[in-house]
Amino acid sequence: MKLGSSFLVPAGHDRVFAHFLDPDSMRVSVPGCTELDRADPTHYRGRLVNEIAHVRFSAGFSAEITELDEPKLVRALLKGEDHKLGSSIKIDARLAVRPDGADSSKVDYSLDVAIWGRIGRLGESLVRRRSQEVEKEFVAAFSEICAAGPPGPANPGLRSVVERRNGPVEKTEPPVSWWRRLLARLFGKQS
Repeated sequence: MKLGSSFLVPAGHDRVFAHFLDPDSMRVSVPGCTELDRADPTHYRGRLVNEIAHVRFSAGFSAEITELDEPKLVRALLKGEDHKLGSSIKIDARLAVRPDGADSSKVDYSLDVAIWGRIGRLGESLVRRRSQEVEKEFVAAFSEICAAGPPGPANPGLRSVVERRNGPVEKTEPPVSWWRRLLARLFGKQS
């Protein structure tokens, strides 16, 4: 199945391209991406959890950058597998970024997607429809993160997107272990 489109991002093309390579930006931008780590400059590992037609797909995946022409083009090969469903996915992705005005960029992407197993049997029309929903969510989140500043954990757009999806993030005190509570009781200290 082939997918592709283009969208505008309210940030310079250098910044947009840098966000595509940043694991924090991509983890927050991609709906259902619960983990994403950069093993080295061309390899990433993560976990994607998504639902298509009431079937929950939870797959560990790896991504390898196969072509890189900074700050214009990146090609990557992504592979993932959900052992419980007996489903796997392979995506050959191409992303191109180019300037579109002073502080705007145009992103063109194409995906060649192959899906096997239970998810693959759901049918191309269901997968295509869910892909369009994911694209809308991704574009909104990614645009906000890019507009908020350079990539990295200090980007205020990251927190904003997470709070909008999950509600406000409350800072909580770490739980006190049972043995510390017991010692506090035994020795009369408050925990």
